[in-house]
Amino acid sequence: MEGTSRTLPYTIRFVGLLGSHSLGRNPKFMANMVDLERELVRRRISLAYGGGNVGLQGAVASTVFTNSGLVRGFILGYIATRRVYGPTYGVEHTVSSNYYKYFEMNHAVEAFIILPGGVDTMEGLFTLISWVSEGLHNRPIGLLNIDGYFDNLIKFLDDAVR
Repeated sequence: MEGTSRTLPYTIRFVGLLGSHSLGRNPKFMANMVDLERELVRRRISLAYGGGNVGLQGAVASTVFTNSGLVRGFILGYIATRRVYGPTYGVEHTVSSNYYKYFEMNHAVEAFIILPGGVDTMEGLFTLISWVSEGLHNRPIGLLNIDGYFDNLIKFLDDAVR
């Protein structure tokens, strides 16, 4: 998997974002979010994300939304009700489970960007990878490997493929 890339026969206009609802402790995370935000806005790329207004996802969603981009937040119903992550930017879609969040996002987007995150982020990533292997989608999945965050995961996946 390492170094795997492909040229797409189309321009990506709608990306799904999976990542932390926290800013993390590494200042490089937020610095890279600023670069990602600028690039999404510059290219007029719409965004689907996990809802709310906090963390790495919230930072990106805020900038895209503030710059007139289309933003759709897919958030678990019990989290939306309690407003644990604050209000969602753009249109909020409540879903019953993480599985349905990824399912709905998968139908809305043309590619996925995975940010540093925890267990929920890994659940989403592995769900999407398993769907590719089962032929359920063929959307590109990119890891934003800030400061080597995903290095061990990439090694694990390379070893698993071998």
